[in-house]
Amino acid sequence: MATLAVAASVTVPLVVLTALDDRSLNRWSLIGQAMAPVGLVYSAAALFGIVFTLVLQQRDLSNQRESLNVALDEQRRSSEIALRALHVDLIKMALDDNELAEVWPPLSPGVPETRKDHYCNLILNLQKVAFEAKTIEVDELRGALAYLMHSPDMYQFWTKVRATRVEITEGDAGEDVFTALVDQAYVGASPA
Repeated sequence: MATLAVAASVTVPLVVLTALDDRSLNRWSLIGQAMAPVGLVYSAAALFGIVFTLVLQQRDLSNQRESLNVALDEQRRSSEIALRALHVDLIKMALDDNELAEVWPPLSPGVPETRKDHYCNLILNLQKVAFEAKTIEVDELRGALAYLMHSPDMYQFWTKVRATRVEITEGDAGEDVFTALVDQAYVGASPA
């Protein structure tokens, strides 16, 4: 069909030019000149359509890029939560078996630790994962940490591990925020 259309667009003008006299050709020329603005309007409309299509494609591409970034962020968050779940499982194993508990380095050098310390670590990790997964808001986390610090064991645990924890995690923005929130609860609590 396209080949026929191209052939007709070349053949028809040639036939018309050879079949018509000068006066008829002049009249057709004037009609063609009169129709030129209509062709210009169609050309402008086609150009506008192309530009509009490009703008829509750009917007669609931008939306796809944003969706991809959200999906990648969710995947990263899911991976981190899975790693933390593995960490929790390892600590549970250590709680159940003293020999496995000896594998873990001390919470703080030279400070004796108990099974309760490992349990307190699990509780704080749960709060941190909930905060990072955005299932708990900052104010809820503050309240939960303040409540937890009323436990003498939790207070003692944070006293033992705070310096070591800061040394290990310092510079990580998320860890620094969480540590600051635990510290606020720690300072606000009264030691038993």
